[in-house]
Parts: sequence; C-alpha cells; structure tokens
Amino acid sequence: MNTKMILLAAALLSGPAVLAQTTITPGKSTQVAPETRPVGDIPDNQAFVRYSNAAGGYSLEVPEGWARTVKGSQVAFVSKLGSVEVSTAAGRTPLSASSVKANELAALAKTTGNLKTTAVNVVKLPAGAAIRASFTSTGAVNAVTGKAPALENELFVLNHAGQRVTVRFSAPLGSDNVDAWKQMSTSLRWR
Repeated sequence: MNTKMILLAAALLSGPAVLAQTTITPGKSTQVAPETRPVGDIPDNQAFVRYSNAAGGYSLEVPEGWARTVKGSQVAFVSKLGSVEVSTAAGRTPLSASSVKANELAALAKTTGNLKTTAVNVVKLPAGAAIRASFTSTGAVNAVTGKAPALENELFVLNHAGQRVTVRFSAPLGSDNVDAWKQMSTSLRWR
C-alpha cells in the first residue's frame, strides 16, 4: 500500500473535520489550521432577511436569527456577534458632519462609555446622502466575566421626510464586519 492510500485512509477514518484540515501531497501530509474569526465577526455566509418597520417608514436587511426588540419606530437586533440599532426622530436639522458631532455623537457620549470618534464623513447610500461616524467605545459589563468589551461602531445618520434616521452597528473591536455593515447600510429603503 502506498503512502497516499495510507494517508487517505487515515484521514477518512479520522472523520470529516480532519479531512477538511488535511492536505495530501504525494509523499507529504500537512495540517492546515482551521479558519478562525475574531469574536463578533459576522460570517461571510450569514443569511440576511428584510425587516420592515411601518412606524418608522423604513426597511433594511438584517442578519437572520438575531434577537429583535421593537419599540415603535426603533428596533434593535442583537447577537453575540454584535448589534444593529435603527431609530427615527422628528428633526429638520440640516445634515452635516458638524450637526452629527454636535447632536448624535454628543448624545451618545453621555450614555456610551469611552466614546472616541475616529472619522466623520459624508457618504452616498441608495436611500440618500448620509453622514457616517466611526467610533470606538466600551460596551456594557458582562455579568459573567465582569469585563466591559471594547467595541467598534459605525453610525449612519440620514434625513428623510422630516425625520432624522440613525442606523448604528456595533461589534467587538477587531471584528471584520465591513462587508456585512455595508450590505445592511446600503439595503436601507424608505416605505
């Protein structure tokens, strides 16, 4: 029996997890480390579903299976991977980076630990012009570990039909959620 056959038989007997991590090359076998994601990293194969909020007049795609809490036009989706929060309020303040710093970020700084703004810029979403504010913060203390996680956040602020709409994404610092957050922010639609 040759080496390839012995390695293949050993991999098959060890089960699919080992087979998925084993590379078989003539005369050589190497183990490949399993893919690891940082805590809070939304998997690339995450399914998304469209959520509609009649009171707020909006809809957007959100990760399937995340816990949802609705209070009128406000909604929060939460999982161990992070959170998505959408809220609306009456407002006609002109949309600008300075107005978001003076209003939304200043209000968040009062209720969010260690908020540090890293960028504020104008972006174009399919739903309209928006201000995107990126910031880090400290999350709530975990009851089990007693530790407060460092978070990365993105806040999108839009004006629509006399309402100020905010969409906030949060996840543990170091997560790679660029694609998922982009998918959700660009999926925002008015009803």
